[in-house]
Amino acid sequence: MTETTSKNILNQWLFNPFRFIAGYKALLLGLAIILISTLVGSRNNVHFDGVLDVHLGLESPMWFYFAEGIINWMALAIPLFFFGLIVSPSSFRLIDVFGTQALARWPSLITALVMLPGANQRFGEYLMHKFTQTTPAVTVNPADAIVFVLAVIVAVVMVIWMVALMYRAYAVSCNIKGAKAVITFIASLIGAEVLSKFAILKILLAKI
Repeated sequence: MTETTSKNILNQWLFNPFRFIAGYKALLLGLAIILISTLVGSRNNVHFDGVLDVHLGLESPMWFYFAEGIINWMALAIPLFFFGLIVSPSSFRLIDVFGTQALARWPSLITALVMLPGANQRFGEYLMHKFTQTTPAVTVNPADAIVFVLAVIVAVVMVIWMVALMYRAYAVSCNIKGAKAVITFIASLIGAEVLSKFAILKILLAKI
């Protein structure tokens, strides 16, 4: 195998693994990643409280972290499936759409890991106190600030990567490309972000 071929295969696995994994395999692997991400994130109160969002928040029961992950996944997979029915020139399987969208969320695991250090929580509480003056003062050091900034940078990169994976998953599973794919994906993503925020907020208010 040549070096060029190896790089091409690596790029496929990183940015378009859906050519190799789809259907039930993608679904099971994706759900496992969502579960592991929530388990890791819960250790430092990391909430994936929107399709594209991640925040440090209040301690919550484990089921709430997992509910956030499922809502985020479903909020995008459902509209993409229906848009696919409308604009796809060929038939496709529901399991491929839902499975690949679950798998596309795997960068969130990296986000959960980089948000794990306690420095992130401390610096977040420090910023909250500075901006609101309603929370207790927190003492931080330069190392906390550096860890927090690096974590935010990684989290932003992971969101960009995840969106790219979501788009490729949609294009591959529904056999769509060009303007139709881009427009319907963007519309679905915007709608999913609003829907997920609303659903998570509703559950949050219900459990208070």
